[in-house]
Amino acid sequence: MTRVAIYARVSTAEQAEEGYSIGAQTDRLTAYCMARDWLIYDTYIDAGYSGSNTERPALKKLIHDIKNKKIDLVLVYKLDRLSRSQKDTLLLIEDVFNHYDVSFVSINENFDTSTPFGRAMIGMLSVFAQLEREQIKERSRMGRIERAKEGLFHGGGFTPIGYDYVEGELKINDYEAMQVREIFSLFLSGRSISSIQRHMNKKYTHKHGSWHSSTSIVSVLTTPLYKGKIQYLGEIYEGQHQPIVDEKTFDQAYRIYDDIRWNKDGTKDKKNPFVAKNILTGLLMCGNCSARYYVKGNYGGHGDNKKYHPYYTCYSRGKSNKPMIKDPTCKNPSHHVGSLDNVIIEQIKKLSFDPSVIAQMQADSATIIPSNNNAIIEEKIKALDKQINRLLDLYQMGTMPFDNITDRIEKLNDDKELLISQLSSEDVYTPVLTIEDAKDLLIHAHDVLDSEDTKKKREFIHSLINEIIVYKDDIEIHWAFE
Repeated sequence: MTRVAIYARVSTAEQAEEGYSIGAQTDRLTAYCMARDWLIYDTYIDAGYSGSNTERPALKKLIHDIKNKKIDLVLVYKLDRLSRSQKDTLLLIEDVFNHYDVSFVSINENFDTSTPFGRAMIGMLSVFAQLEREQIKERSRMGRIERAKEGLFHGGGFTPIGYDYVEGELKINDYEAMQVREIFSLFLSGRSISSIQRHMNKKYTHKHGSWHSSTSIVSVLTTPLYKGKIQYLGEIYEGQHQPIVDEKTFDQAYRIYDDIRWNKDGTKDKKNPFVAKNILTGLLMCGNCSARYYVKGNYGGHGDNKKYHPYYTCYSRGKSNKPMIKDPTCKNPSHHVGSLDNVIIEQIKKLSFDPSVIAQMQADSATIIPSNNNAIIEEKIKALDKQINRLLDLYQMGTMPFDNITDRIEKLNDDKELLISQLSSEDVYTPVLTIEDAKDLLIHAHDVLDSEDTKKKREFIHSLINEIIVYKDDIEIHWAFE
């Protein structure tokens, strides 16, 4: 007897559609086998899986059994149950079914690959199935464009930090919006991306987890959504949602960030456009006018002796970026990049020789967080308390296992403790590194700082220092530890 594999599939979107349910498919396929006097070897079901690819568990098991010569024929209710992709359909039929002498029958279209006509028709119908899928994608794309033009967020699985997606619209999440504003504030105050990331990761969590990557900080600083805009397919539209930061703040931060990611010759760094080329950029602040420092250079010498000489220069004095100018009369001196780099490197090496000195230092560079955020934090604590109480109610009703309850409550309590630790009637310091962390880092100081790897040296220095204040005849290092 012919050994038949019944294959049925339904995607989530099709679960409720008449004629596509798993039960409807298997009933018809079973009756078809009985009428043909075929033996059903096994039934392979992929419930809730899209037909746009072959990453389906039951399909993989079917292929495995075909390769082990357990099956003579594969039977489906409709061609697109096997696949909606022309490429995948032909691949399965030609490279799997035909290769192992297994026939393929689709009862809805009434053809069989054991005949030349059936093989020809399979190819034609696969083309139309693919065309239909492309049309669906195009309609979806056009729908998203129209939503963007109307100022509405396109939706999807990832809701941006700072917002909740409620009934098709973005609504501000106060606790996360507070975090977004803090990122902008820290960046405009001169803190580096890596320093901000460490600070945020230690202090906060959000709906997607923690601030474990600098990429998430960059995303906040460069996404127009936060100033009330909708960006889609390279176009920017006026959004209907409430902005988290005002347009002036966002544009200023974006200009600073965009200025960092350009090469000296005016071209973008294609290897990694967001990596600064000098180890102290992002840390240096002018002690006279509070502007940031950037690298500005000039060429000296002639012919083969012509060389580029870079200098750390106050934005106010350099006047190259108008929004960055704090005081156009500032005369704070510039410093040769190599010379100032060496000064800072030597200071770090001194610490590495005698780590006990660290314990005597104060966290004068720690960020001060205003206490007016307390109301938002308290609301978040109340929300966590409600979640905990709901879980306890579920446990008492016997609708959730004890192990699941305790794990979830423990996580919620951890989040609550973190929030409680942030509450204070006065402004508080929040150092990025502990003394022990700093000591562990300093063990590797000489190896890193004597290397030729600028990226590693920069990351190492930024992990130890929050900012460097440059005065006329002196510098002041604000370390990132207690």
